[in-house]
Amino acid sequence: MFCIDTNIFVEFLRGNEKVIKKFNNTDSDNIFFSPITLCELYQGVYSSNNAKINIQELNEFIGDFNILDFDKEVCEEFGKEYTKLKKMGKQIPEFDLIIACFAKVNNLILVTRDKHFKNIKIEIWWWSIKNSGKINNF
Repeated sequence: MFCIDTNIFVEFLRGNEKVIKKFNNTDSDNIFFSPITLCELYQGVYSSNNAKINIQELNEFIGDFNILDFDKEVCEEFGKEYTKLKKMGKQIPEFDLIIACFAKVNNLILVTRDKHFKNIKIEIWWWSIKNSGKINNF
């Protein structure tokens, strides 16, 4: 089961064949979005030149997938991970850390192209062109 980061959805929109194939070959019941990812996606479509069309396409697309709940456990995990990374001098953008905490708390594989997630103790599945399908355990 997978928690999709914003950049993966953007790759889907750009027509990345490997990402499209992964989405098409994965049962929609196994694909989850965090509320943070949705915020970033809506920010992007409302800011786009074709906002009306893009909003409609986003709403249709995400309707097939699961949206995770923002709960106390995710918030606590964020506080713990943020503090740990800060002490190590390896902070990452806070929204990205929250997305990672959604994946960790819900026992999901975080699907992303962001390399800064390497400092978080979760499994990351890179869907990039260079590393398609590679699974890393930290």
